[in-house]
Amino acid sequence: MDTDFALALVAAARAIGTERGLTVTAAVVDASGHPVALARGKNWHGPYIAFGKARLSAAFRKPTGELLQQWADRPLFAQSLTEVIPGGVTLNPGGWPVFDDHSCIGALGVGGGSPDEDDLVARLAVEAMCADKTANGNT
Repeated sequence: MDTDFALALVAAARAIGTERGLTVTAAVVDASGHPVALARGKNWHGPYIAFGKARLSAAFRKPTGELLQQWADRPLFAQSLTEVIPGGVTLNPGGWPVFDDHSCIGALGVGGGSPDEDDLVARLAVEAMCADKTANGNT
């Protein structure tokens, strides 16, 4: 995950959030879950939540909302990840992986709105910034 691209992804998420009346925190991690970029919103806990969403998405190469649906009948599995993945994870929608040529290069995590709003902002930012890249691993 290139730092300049990560900063642009954070800026895109913040702009999309603002268009929707939200002041979001946006965090980007590399494919290993290491922090690359952050823009904090209003809440003191925003960076922890956003990085946790990004970390979970990068670890499994899927949007966090999709992962939570996948694990709905296995809540203890999801809960165990809060201790297993270094740095911790946030079990909420709002994390989206970033792919380049079908390889995951990192993920964006967004917090500051409702889970549905965070998920939408993250998805739209990744789609906008990855128009020339593969926005998900399935295309």
